[in-house]
Amino acid sequence: MQISKILFVVLCGVLAIGCKSGQKTVVSNSSLDAMIARQAFKIEVNAAEPMVTTALAQIANSGLMRPGNTMSRIDVTGEGYFIKMDGDSISVYLPYYGERQMGGGYGSDAGIKFDGTARDIEINKDESKNSYEITFGANDATESYLFTIDISNKLSSTTRVRSSHRNRIRYEGKVAKHELSELR
Repeated sequence: MQISKILFVVLCGVLAIGCKSGQKTVVSNSSLDAMIARQAFKIEVNAAEPMVTTALAQIANSGLMRPGNTMSRIDVTGEGYFIKMDGDSISVYLPYYGERQMGGGYGSDAGIKFDGTARDIEINKDESKNSYEITFGANDATESYLFTIDISNKLSSTTRVRSSHRNRIRYEGKVAKHELSELR
């Protein structure tokens, strides 16, 4: 009789733990909310993820890539690549790995680099994940770009870039905590 009571108590405990609510509690990140509200943040890029093509696979197979990199993920940590946003002003300095479809003169920087004004900025918050999606367009002298930036509540980011002249590419990074005055 004593063993059946112990088993009953243990079984009730297991059921109580197993029936716990499936909803996750998401902690609000007020510093992220403030940066997004001001549209003032800096993303420090640490990896480039190019679209894998036959040409990129040939480069990877030739042994030209640094150890630890693959044709689908290239570590650029500490190389100073970034995306800064201050209202509708943006500053972008990103590497580009992939294929160009048009243009690009000799001696020009192969990366994505410009300072300018963002157009058609849209900011959407996913309340259930406490994350943001920011989309905007931008132009430099020869190309137009469409940026989609996902920022999680842990300040990690994924940036997808589509270009009028190049294959798409994706970047992973971290949102740096900078004051508005440091962005200028």
